[in-house]
Order: sequence, then C-alpha cells, then structure tokens
Amino acid sequence: MAATLGIPVYLRVGNGAETQIGEVVVSVERDGTATLTLTDIASALRATANEMDARMQEAKPDASA
Repeated sequence: MAATLGIPVYLRVGNGAETQIGEVVVSVERDGTATLTLTDIASALRATANEMDARMQEAKPDASA
C-alpha cells in the first residue's frame, strides 16, 4: 500500500511572519520512492494562488456598506 507525505508550503511577504498556506502531497511507494512531478508543483502553485485570492477578498472592505 502506498503512503502519502505532506510537505507544508509557507508564504512570507516582506518582513511579515510566515504563514502556512497549504501543502504538497506526494505519494510514496512501498519501496520508499517518492515522486514529485511538474504537475504536482503546478497544482500546488494554483492552490497557493487561490488561497491568496481568497484571503485578499476577505480582507477587502465591504463596498456595499
């Protein structure tokens, strides 16, 4: 049975504190081989961008008020 390994992804902007914004999950085979593909990296970057967008939307003041 294959296992998974989570690698946390952190973001720091300027001199601010690091914040964990997600993780890359890598499959590990029975023989201990872990493979990280370009597709995995692209997915992690997309998820990071989506999280950043969501946080920016939360931080915007309500324009309807």
